[in-house]
Amino acid sequence: MQDKNIAIIVSSLSMGGAERVASFLANNLPFNITLIVWSDKNRFYTINENVKLCVIGHKRGILGGLGANFSKILALVRIFKEQKINLVISLIHQTNILSIIASKIAKIKIIATEHSIYESLEQQKAWFFLRKIIYPYANCVTMLTSKDLQNYSFLQNVCVMPNPIELEKEELKDYSAYKPYILSAGRMIESKHFDELIEAFVKFNKKHKEYSLLLAGDGALKEGLEENAKNLGVKIVFLGKQKNLYSFYKQAEFFALSSHKEGLSNVLIESLMCGIPVVSYDCPYGPGEIIEHGVNGLLVKLGDVEGLSEAFCQMAVQKDILKQQAPNIKERFGKEVVLEKWEKLILSFFDKQQ
Repeated sequence: MQDKNIAIIVSSLSMGGAERVASFLANNLPFNITLIVWSDKNRFYTINENVKLCVIGHKRGILGGLGANFSKILALVRIFKEQKINLVISLIHQTNILSIIASKIAKIKIIATEHSIYESLEQQKAWFFLRKIIYPYANCVTMLTSKDLQNYSFLQNVCVMPNPIELEKEELKDYSAYKPYILSAGRMIESKHFDELIEAFVKFNKKHKEYSLLLAGDGALKEGLEENAKNLGVKIVFLGKQKNLYSFYKQAEFFALSSHKEGLSNVLIESLMCGIPVVSYDCPYGPGEIIEHGVNGLLVKLGDVEGLSEAFCQMAVQKDILKQQAPNIKERFGKEVVLEKWEKLILSFFDKQQ
């Protein structure tokens, strides 16, 4: 594999799903890897010493954002030639568009990966339009779910490529003071609807007063959620940003997700891998392809707070049964399984060149 030079392009290595996938692929693919980022500030993910890191930076120039994007394209073409790149993997729509243009100039093949649902760009009219125009020039476009795949009928070479989930195990910390508890995690922003999760927990807690609710994550709405939770008379603990949730997963009774929008939802998969069943809103993408209702978790109608509370009550009774099937999620989303899919996809393009 040492004769195959792969460039992986992502905006940064700060905390985020696409950034985690980029670092995982860079560290684990058996090829010569050049990892290209726009910025290396606020790095959250580490990369191996054998991975070559190239930081392009942001040069706006006299044309502002347009000039910055043009500079990035030229920088990519230069790096492709210097590193003798054979194949490009890019992540996230804006990076994908610039990388596709650069790869076509350099006359090399590219796999563009989507990590947001198709509709997420509808408010960004220019990028939404450019995706329609530029994506057909990619040699392959991947997305996270079969449901989202249906939105790309204007493309021919598409496939589903889920995130590789890599659990960083640690020596179990003692969280018995919170037990029994429901765990949830995510950015505390409007689309995650932690307010509805808290409301459902309050209803659930009237019948199950022994339970606590643990919320991991940070975001613009965190302070307001904390303030509201103080006056509810229930046990809600805000854990803040946590780099490793392994100990929290392993000691939870079940995991809950109240998000209205998801690409796939790593936290649902991670919880199941730890043997913990899940309750989630059945939002348009993601949870329905992870959760087998009544087998490893429960799906609830989107926005139905009463239904979410009732699912908590049901899970409190059935959790030990559903736990038995939870670890089977590794057969679909385990890092070894997804890494093998990536290797096969990459090698298929080299086979076509021979």
